[in-house]
Amino acid sequence: MEKIMRLLILEDNPDDAELIQRLLRKSGLSFTAKVAGDKDEFFEALEDDNSFDAVLADNALPQYNSLEALNMIRKKNPDIAFILVTGTVSEEFAVKIIQEGADDYILKSNLTRLPAALTKAVANKRNQHDRLIAEKNIEREKDLSAAIINSLPGIFYFFDPETSLLRCNTNFEKISGYSCDELTISRPEGFFEQDDSDRINGWMDTVIEKGQAEIEANLLTKDLRTIPFYFTGSSILVDGRTCLMVIGLDISTRKLFEKQLKEANEHLRQLTGHMEKIKEEEQTRIAREIHDQLGQLLTGLKMDVSWLGKKVDAGKIDPFAIREKLNEMSSLLDEAVQTVRKVAADLRPSLLDNLGLPAAIEWYSEEVQKRSGLIIEFKSPEAPPSLDPVIANGLFRVYQEAITNIVRHAKATRVSTTLRQSSSGIELGVTDNGQGFDARTPRKTLGLLGMRERVNIMNGMFNIQSQPGRGTTVLITVPLKE
Repeated sequence: MEKIMRLLILEDNPDDAELIQRLLRKSGLSFTAKVAGDKDEFFEALEDDNSFDAVLADNALPQYNSLEALNMIRKKNPDIAFILVTGTVSEEFAVKIIQEGADDYILKSNLTRLPAALTKAVANKRNQHDRLIAEKNIEREKDLSAAIINSLPGIFYFFDPETSLLRCNTNFEKISGYSCDELTISRPEGFFEQDDSDRINGWMDTVIEKGQAEIEANLLTKDLRTIPFYFTGSSILVDGRTCLMVIGLDISTRKLFEKQLKEANEHLRQLTGHMEKIKEEEQTRIAREIHDQLGQLLTGLKMDVSWLGKKVDAGKIDPFAIREKLNEMSSLLDEAVQTVRKVAADLRPSLLDNLGLPAAIEWYSEEVQKRSGLIIEFKSPEAPPSLDPVIANGLFRVYQEAITNIVRHAKATRVSTTLRQSSSGIELGVTDNGQGFDARTPRKTLGLLGMRERVNIMNGMFNIQSQPGRGTTVLITVPLKE
């Protein structure tokens, strides 16, 4: 359906205004018209309705002219067509008003040209208006897509495999260290080391063939750093060419966790082997102690019992000899009982259950002093609260491991041990005057691993401080359980 034109005719001669309308109707144009005879009526018409399709303006009006009317139209609504319809005008003025923005000029002596000129001018304005709206929409879409691309958490790039990079986001610039201009003249595989570059080329072929594919590769930055990324690529057909859209996510944190998990698993395997070795050594020691001491005592008792049996069978009962033999047997039994208690105490000191952690630590310190000659000073400023058995046993085992490490490796002569309650929980500190080591260099000895694991099980904190020639301090803090 043809759209009806809305015209504003600026003409102070009513006959000329009527003549223009009759001519336009005769030509077959559908329109409505409003006539303004002077400046005030012209301004009033524009204020009331700013949606005219065209203004047909005479050049000379009382105290107003077509150039001023054109300027007003451009301010109010530049989409309105403006045609000068005048009786006479100089060629110089006609050129000037066209340069100022008028769409055409028609002499009243040649009005037959007006319908075609008007139709063309309105059509051009409508096309221009539609084109501007389309350009604004395109620009808005570009801004939206740029905002979306730049808000992605990873890097984004879009490229033609046959040419180069077509588009990328700001994250790619920031992470790679290259400017957008540098990126757009580079090949995508150039952002990877040679080994990864060959894989990337193969991956791009897979994306083109299958439409989508993923790969992990190290992005090579401008300053030659490598960052692990997980890339997802998709093929898109643009103007008959297959282009690739790639989104990459930094997986440095994941790789770090994987490395730490692998190291932790390796540590656990080593620790498990170490604990099995300690278990075997301890079982061997206990078996040897039972065989060498308790076995000998029981053998002696068996021989004494056999001696008594022979005396009874022979009827040779000497009360004095029997009493002396019984005394010897009693002594052997006492030694056997002491041996059993010692073995049991080595497995788990009864003091730990009966008198608590401080007494158990003090007892163990005295036992180590007797065997090794190491001087151990133990201080517990105040009696700690009754501890959960798991915490008490864990701290005791950590202390045993710490003292064992000192005896084996530290070459120390003196150890200071403290056990106290703090706002953080129970603190156990062990300081020696041994050879020490550089605590800044990670040490993964199985003894330290064992202590750390026990402290971790108790949700505690393990801290070690040491310097070569300055001794070592181990500080364990374990929260109290309610």
